[in-house]
Amino acid sequence: MKLRQTIIGIVAGVFFVLGSVAQAQVLPKFGVKAGANYSTFNNTDNVEYKAGFVGGIYSSIKVPASPLTIQPEVLYAQYGAGIENSDAWFRVNYLQIPVLLKFGFNTPGVQPNVFFGPYMGINLNSEVKNESGSINLDDQAEGTDFGIAVGAGLDISKFNIGLRYTVGLKDVANDNFNDEAKNGAFALTVGIEF
Repeated sequence: MKLRQTIIGIVAGVFFVLGSVAQAQVLPKFGVKAGANYSTFNNTDNVEYKAGFVGGIYSSIKVPASPLTIQPEVLYAQYGAGIENSDAWFRVNYLQIPVLLKFGFNTPGVQPNVFFGPYMGINLNSEVKNESGSINLDDQAEGTDFGIAVGAGLDISKFNIGLRYTVGLKDVANDNFNDEAKNGAFALTVGIEF
């Protein structure tokens, strides 16, 4: 619990510092986004992709006199994987915090962009589930996740659409579970900026 509070404090501090620095030049913009995740576990056998939800808030901080934008986000992301030849699936829900560097192409109207950056995830709960019930796996799952997000999108006035792939760099399960499974997910999101 103390680790989660520390991480949340660090993230709040990053938002404050980025906002303060950006305010001297350009005011940050804020928005909300939501969409679908299509996730699995990489580096393991007998699993398949599973659909889930992703959504949350973000801030866009334009770097003056450049096509770059810094975009920190706080997302709720449902990850996991289906178990092959079974009606069961793993579900791992995260509070995910990406900090993306976005490169926008200056075109009139619709503006395409590409982005990449690191993310950190805080495990909110883990379970294996089927139609008849679920088993809690919080003791077998790592409390945090780290990885890289890369993707592309379109900005249309105050609206945006993005497609990204996130690849986890840390094992999902802890050492007691003895598995090297890492998160991997495609996500399609739509958002609006205020």
